[in-house]
Amino acid sequence: MRLFLVRHGQTDANLRGVFCGLTDLALTPLGVEQAGEVAGWLAEVDFTYGISSQLLRARHTADIILAGQALGASTDEQLNEMNFGDWEMRHHHDIQREDPDAWAAWLADWQQASPTGGGSFPQFSARVEERVQPLLLASTALAQSNDNNQLLVAHQGVLSLMLARLLAMPAAAMWHFHFEQGAYSVLEIHDGFVTLREFNSRAVWQPATRG
Repeated sequence: MRLFLVRHGQTDANLRGVFCGLTDLALTPLGVEQAGEVAGWLAEVDFTYGISSQLLRARHTADIILAGQALGASTDEQLNEMNFGDWEMRHHHDIQREDPDAWAAWLADWQQASPTGGGSFPQFSARVEERVQPLLLASTALAQSNDNNQLLVAHQGVLSLMLARLLAMPAAAMWHFHFEQGAYSVLEIHDGFVTLREFNSRAVWQPATRG
């Protein structure tokens, strides 16, 4: 099984450098262009399944990528970004000044502290983990198939945590994986073993020859 991971295209929140979890923003014109570029690089991939988060920026990105395919993307609440509560659409400089205690607690122990009014990391991690395990199980059932290409479009937090867990790394390892917009990454999963084939690629997908 091949899993193509794509981060949604640019939004206004990305331009402003603010926290954006469950705030439902549209893509900017550049974000639409980025999704179109990914669609071009993956145009020859015969996707058997597509899924995205429920949020507009991910759904729109998935729709653009799959526009030339015979299938559309389903949506899954488990792929939604973390809920940043009162910190949504605010810059960290403002939060540090206006909500200093919560900000300091979050910096000191981000895996246990929560954004004011938002969700905790353990809740977020458990939700993402529920998507990771079925992928590993599905790869075992489809071990003999190299043609099962799945597209998953989501958010930086979701994708980085998912990749860390699929590679059997601790949750904190997610910070090592920055998913760029206007790029795609590819995992090959066979019998529960995961290989990272591409990360933040901006080239036409060409499957590696197996030796």
